[in-house]
Amino acid sequence: MRLARISVALCGLLPILWCSPLPALAAGNPMTLVGALAPWPAGQYSNVAADASRHVAYLGSFDDQGVAVIDTRDPGNPVLTDHLFTHITSDLLTSDSADLDRVGHYLAVSHQAWSGPGAFEGISVYDIGGDPYHPALLRRIAIPGGVHTVQLDPEVDSGRPYAYANSEGNFKLTIVNILTGAILSEYASSEGIGCVPPPPNCQGFNFAHEGFIQRHPRSERVLDYVSYWDSGLRIVDVTNPATPIEVGAFDYNFLTNGLRSAHYAAPTPSANWVYLEDELGLLETGGVHVLDTSACDGTTYCIPALVGEWHIKGHPVQGAALNALIHSGKFTNAFFAAFKRAFTYDAHNLDVRGENELLVANYAMGIRLIDTSDKTAPAEAAFYLPNANESVACKQDCGANTRQTWGSYFGSDGRIYASDIGRGFFIVEERIRGGASGAALAGRLPAGSGSVEQSASAGGSTAGLRLSAVSGSGAGFAFSLTVSREGPARIAVYDIQGRLVSAKNLGVLPAGQHSVSWTPQVTDGRAPSRGIYFARVESGAEGATIKFVH
Repeated sequence: MRLARISVALCGLLPILWCSPLPALAAGNPMTLVGALAPWPAGQYSNVAADASRHVAYLGSFDDQGVAVIDTRDPGNPVLTDHLFTHITSDLLTSDSADLDRVGHYLAVSHQAWSGPGAFEGISVYDIGGDPYHPALLRRIAIPGGVHTVQLDPEVDSGRPYAYANSEGNFKLTIVNILTGAILSEYASSEGIGCVPPPPNCQGFNFAHEGFIQRHPRSERVLDYVSYWDSGLRIVDVTNPATPIEVGAFDYNFLTNGLRSAHYAAPTPSANWVYLEDELGLLETGGVHVLDTSACDGTTYCIPALVGEWHIKGHPVQGAALNALIHSGKFTNAFFAAFKRAFTYDAHNLDVRGENELLVANYAMGIRLIDTSDKTAPAEAAFYLPNANESVACKQDCGANTRQTWGSYFGSDGRIYASDIGRGFFIVEERIRGGASGAALAGRLPAGSGSVEQSASAGGSTAGLRLSAVSGSGAGFAFSLTVSREGPARIAVYDIQGRLVSAKNLGVLPAGQHSVSWTPQVTDGRAPSRGIYFARVESGAEGATIKFVH
């Protein structure tokens, strides 16, 4: 998101923003709030990076408070344990912490250019291996032009100590070594650097907004899926970080195909699909494109094919927070309220779990969990709306404390960890009320899932999967799983009422028999009690469910 770009346009739109009709609230599948924390009063928060296995989360901000370090051992009562301040230089204006990423022993924080003329521009890297609740600064790496978003290499702990910094100031993706501080290379879309306006041959706001780094499961090439604001998706081979090579592209050009504002790209674990999100703003509905990238393994140049799209439906009221502002008569922060109204329907950051689950943060529309089993017609399975009514929306300052979900991400414990520009950090559970078709995806055992009536000793099976419980596993869960073909797999356990107890991503499993065991914890930190449970495993389009006694 870039505030400066929309300011002029919004000023002329205020009458429209306040006079548009408000659609009515319709039925849906709400998630359940587990816990929340606003680390400091009147905060202006950005993205979040959580580690459910170590019970910690890191929340960025656009103010001089920096990064909040949050203890989530009790998910219902998150606790602030530390501040990572970002007033790095002697300049009166501070650097922000617009984005952050956590992988293994490291946390990377981005600092943008527009924080202030003398503010630090680049990234800060912290060591969180020793004490995740009190990170130790490893180094700061200056990158002229500032860094809007930053990603750590997924293998940062195992031989690839790299960070990928995306700049709105110099349009480039900069790859750095976080252990030495060395800048290894820079990559830019051909439409962004060395290009002289006017369009359509080059665009005017063409910066590298976001990247998503993943080792391709077949070719073993390390690919960065870079969202270039005006030129679309660029797939970049960064196997050798010193020589990034573009190996694929899905072109945006507003003048020729109407596409613009590529904001976030997320591949599935198989790399056969990429979800590419637009952040349109200005009263338009930014959404997600589903791209077929099965031919994009980095060995030859590819052009992904568009196969489907998802846009948020208008079932929540359009900006309950703005409606509250109008009714309260508090127009002192009218511009900020108008900005929020402009982004009411817009999609923002994404996350992926498996091949068929997409999580979308949607500004004023909260969190949306999308079932993408049918890539041509993705469907909403569940949602969560912070501050979903007028009375809550305007309890504090109407402008800065209304709902604006910035990022939402799957935790390894089955919960969702999210950030809100005004409300801070919150945790929700993927729990469905009722028998929606997306129930299994949204944290509740699907009704009529075939094998739920089996006895405790029976195995659930489909043509390609077989699941059985292993007795005598002590405090934890243990299962035997057989898969007929290689693919990413996930297993989840539900209580007798169909509520999610715990979930575990198993990664990409080769064909054959596998043993799966883990000791989950329920909300209060105890192990699950003895009783009857259901377990469900999913791999690709197949799933199997069993009932067992724990």
